[in-house]
Amino acid sequence: MAQDEAKIPKTGMEAGGALLASDHAYAVIRRDILLGIFAPGTNLRFADLRKRYDIGASPLREALFRLSSEHLVLQESNRGFRVPQLSRSEWFDVVAMRRRLEPPAAEASILNGSETWEEELLLAHRRLKRLGPPSQLVRPLAPAGKAAQWEDYHRAFHARLINACGSPWTVRFISLLSDQFDRYRRFAMPAAQVQEVLAAQHDAMLEAAMAREGWKAREILDAHVQLTGEAVGEALERIL
Repeated sequence: MAQDEAKIPKTGMEAGGALLASDHAYAVIRRDILLGIFAPGTNLRFADLRKRYDIGASPLREALFRLSSEHLVLQESNRGFRVPQLSRSEWFDVVAMRRRLEPPAAEASILNGSETWEEELLLAHRRLKRLGPPSQLVRPLAPAGKAAQWEDYHRAFHARLINACGSPWTVRFISLLSDQFDRYRRFAMPAAQVQEVLAAQHDAMLEAAMAREGWKAREILDAHVQLTGEAVGEALERIL
């Protein structure tokens, strides 16, 4: 009977269920890597992941392969999967690439954005601002729920700022860079004073965007990424 059942093709519902399970596995593992719940170098063992997330082996395997294609997970021959280690050289490479791509994308997006884009950007900023001082939320000991919410809203604000740039490939590349950027930032958190400056820069970027001053937003965003790069780089020098 078991052999016969194995030969029966999956129904659409079953196939859809497997797809949803792998998507869910991808989302929760990705979230926990970016939040720093899985430290750099952590081995991602199937038995541990199945117990933690209550997800089957096949969806977990699909999710880990997908994450490895985004360099959030490393696959090693005969050794399974693990979270990549951090390095200052990689961090500064990510910072340089983000500075090269994101500020020009923001400038183009501000020039091209519609009224709907403006409304979505305003809403994204309002949600981020409503959570309160980032220095109380974006730190390793902050409540996981609040920290995760801040990360989501912060990412949404930056994504909205560039999503009318007219280049889907640029948006995709920036999204991949932002994953790495956020992973490093969570492990080498800028000081509270720096976080307050970064929050003020969010306000300034919004103001420039609403005034359709793309050049100004570009300069502020470049300074924003540079400041984070320097602060995290200094922290990495102490902890690595």
